[in-house]
Amino acid sequence: MNHTLYFAPGTCSRVVMAALAHLDLAYQAEQVKLAEGQQRSAGYLAINPKGKVPVLLTPEGPLSDVIAIAVYLDDLAATQGKAQRLLPSQGFTHARAMSWLSWCAGTLHPLIYRLRMSARIHPDTTQHDVIRGAAMAELEQQLQVAEQLFSAQPQWLTGADWSLADAYLLWAWQRAQLAGLYSSQWPALQQWSQRAEQHPSWLQAMATEAQVSG
Repeated sequence: MNHTLYFAPGTCSRVVMAALAHLDLAYQAEQVKLAEGQQRSAGYLAINPKGKVPVLLTPEGPLSDVIAIAVYLDDLAATQGKAQRLLPSQGFTHARAMSWLSWCAGTLHPLIYRLRMSARIHPDTTQHDVIRGAAMAELEQQLQVAEQLFSAQPQWLTGADWSLADAYLLWAWQRAQLAGLYSSQWPALQQWSQRAEQHPSWLQAMATEAQVSG
């Protein structure tokens, strides 16, 4: 076992766990206890100076950020002759999957952060509701993009096949609901999320997270 995933429960580390499960790649999971500040410890900063999760420790060194890890894992699976992929292998469908993945990482994820971590955005508590309100309004507008897509009946973000972008969107969707999003406004997204929650890769990620974090 040459790979170690440093993760924290509930974070986007779950997306990487789904990736590893989908590709059937062996790894060791090490929990980083954010509430105790372990991400700021000297030992962890030596692995990831960014002080964030997830980090995948590979034989070549540590690798952070979901998209970078996904590209690495897909290449690794290909070299091992595995049939499964996290993203379509080439052409327009590959580019479209990367576009959705980038949307999740670059647009949805920062909005989730603002919703749940407004105190880190601004120290003035009187501004927290303003920050959260603006983030929720933008998030609702962005989710309408996915609602329109799934209303047209595609099974997954890229069409007939699941990709890691679906796992990332599911993570954002679930975190948004915890922050107060009313899911009933998006019936097509709700139906998609029910499928995504039952995808074997997601179920395995949830089981691994629960087992390791206790």
